[in-house]
Amino acid sequence: MGDNNNNNNAKSRRWFLSLFTAADKKATSANMVKMLTADGKIVEVDKAILEKASKKQKATNKEIFDWMDNPSKEK
Repeated sequence: MGDNNNNNNAKSRRWFLSLFTAADKKATSANMVKMLTADGKIVEVDKAILEKASKKQKATNKEIFDWMDNPSKEK
């Protein structure tokens, strides 16, 4: 009889602890967005990082020309 009672206690403890791990997974996935990489892998990216990257201004042609190591530039 004692073994059966211990089994029920262990199952209820596992069930109770699984609530926390499930909630933790939902909380982390709520802030994450799935994206596809250039090589075809699916990755999860934080929404804040994605929004920050999308707000950046694009580089102008002059900025790119100044940045790159080009032999036609004057030295």
